[in-house]
Amino acid sequence: MPRNSFPAISLAVVAAVAVTVLMTPSVFGTRAAQPSSDNRIATVDLLTLLEDQLQTEDYKPGRDAFRTEWESRIEAVRQRLQRIETEIQMLTPADPNFRQLQQQYQQSGYEFQQLSRDATIAFDQFNAEQAAEAYETLHENAAALAEGLGYSHLYVSRQSGEIVERGNLATVTQEILARSVVISPEGDDLTDRLRDRLSIPVPPEPADAASGTGDEPSETDSQSEESDSD
Repeated sequence: MPRNSFPAISLAVVAAVAVTVLMTPSVFGTRAAQPSSDNRIATVDLLTLLEDQLQTEDYKPGRDAFRTEWESRIEAVRQRLQRIETEIQMLTPADPNFRQLQQQYQQSGYEFQQLSRDATIAFDQFNAEQAAEAYETLHENAAALAEGLGYSHLYVSRQSGEIVERGNLATVTQEILARSVVISPEGDDLTDRLRDRLSIPVPPEPADAASGTGDEPSETDSQSEESDSD
């Protein structure tokens, strides 16, 4: 059996066991606890709200500025590398400055690689801090909203069962885990109300390539083609 087939098998086994436990009634003589008649359950898609929240003016400008700062530092080293490379190309190995420029080029190349790695780590940490901060805000307001509406339980779950991102097993698994609730009344979903409470804008729909996005030839282009054909 190929080694890389284990993750898929493990996921299937875990899913099967989970479904079996959830669907099978107790057979050990213990009586299941009866739910309280006062329980009211709601759902909220905090993950979608989190994604949209991070694109607002509260987070995106700071993230862009952080990225630009690192890109500027990397670009300065890249330009230095290019300048040294140009100088080396103008010399011969017998030139007294040739070896010194080679050493500078190697040192700058190492600095460029190290700076690029540092930038990746720093930006990932910055994103993580923003996501954690935004989630805490969403969590606090979601709890307050649900309590104010008289709900006793609030589950975080995406509503749609369709999984669009299918690039790898890890991504699909994350999308499955993000859908902890399979069936729930639409009226008990608090996503839109929480969005309004925090003034999180709805992102625009992706532009339709077939609706005038520049792919269709203009009338002027068509007339030019007709003239050329004549």
